[in-house]
Order: sequence, then C-alpha cells, then structure tokens
Amino acid sequence: MFDPVLLRTAALGLGICVLSPSAMAATDLEVCNRTGSKVFFAMAHLPDATKKWTLNAWHPVNPGSCRNVAKIRIGLFYYFAEKEGRKMFWPAQTHVDKSFCVPSTSVNRLLVGASCAAGERNLGFRGVTSNAGKYTVTLN
Repeated sequence: MFDPVLLRTAALGLGICVLSPSAMAATDLEVCNRTGSKVFFAMAHLPDATKKWTLNAWHPVNPGSCRNVAKIRIGLFYYFAEKEGRKMFWPAQTHVDKSFCVPSTSVNRLLVGASCAAGERNLGFRGVTSNAGKYTVTLN
C-alpha cells in the first residue's frame, strides 16, 4: 500500500523540478478599468527573451472590465495609461518615475534613444515591482 502523503510530496517535487526558472519568475499582468471610459495601457518591461527594455503599447481596456495584457518577468516594470480622448492619465504627475517616448499607434519595440521621433509623445511612467502569479494595476 502507498502512503498518500508521500505520493503527493513526490508529485510536488517532480512538478517543481520540471518547471523552468523563467516560468517560475513570471507574473500575469492584469489591468482593471474602474472608470466609465475606455482606457489605453502602455508598459515598459524587461523580457527574459531579450533582456532589453521593451515598450508595449496600447492595450485597450473597456470600462468596468479587467484584461490580462501580458506575462512579464517578476520585478520592476513601468506603466502609463490614459482615458480615451486623453482626458485623464495614470500615474498622476506627482508619481512619475521615468519618461518614455511613445507613438500614438500600437507598438512592441525595444526602447532606444533619449529623444522622441516625430509623432511620439514623451510620457511619464510609474515604476512598480510585480509579484509572482498575478499583478493587477487598477485604474480608478
């Protein structure tokens, strides 16, 4: 007869051995829009694949809903969001940690250079540190 506790422990041990380090170091980034308008979300993060800062914009999030926008590595990332029509922004000016040049169209590219290209805006992002599993940014 097998000991059920021993079997569960062995299975758990196998599961941990099978997971890669990058799979254990990731989090699902969720954005929750608690406003009455559509919101567009942008982020700068450091993907495992390139290990270079990458800009990923614009993820639309409908009013009153939440959306998983990316799976990112645990650690520091930056975000910026704005209401449709550019009437409200997150973070507030007093919580800006870093500025990035962002085009008005959707983009997924490496962050390069200090000056903005034609048609880009220099926007203030907030830096936060994500945790394992799921990290939620709530916009009120």
